[in-house]
Amino acid sequence: AEIRYLQIEKMALAVVMAARKLRHYFLTHFIVVRTGQPIKKLLARPDMTGRMLKWSLELAEFKIHYESRSALKAQVLADFVAEMTNPSTPD
Repeated sequence: AEIRYLQIEKMALAVVMAARKLRHYFLTHFIVVRTGQPIKKLLARPDMTGRMLKWSLELAEFKIHYESRSALKAQVLADFVAEMTNPSTPD
């Protein structure tokens, strides 16, 4: 099912999974998430439903600060390839 998620939803899911696995760290420390995706805006939308609402409520108990990641000149091509590559699906 996660294969059909949008790229930004996959990034949000990664934060949720990390928070679940490292819950004791997330509860005791201030967490900074640096990404090129606007995860904070996605999780703060007032018209959320379903899994995004569940994830937002789950992450609300932690002290998480989201920062936009600026692209370094050497990483631009690698970031582009990583974002535009679709995994091949078997027929």
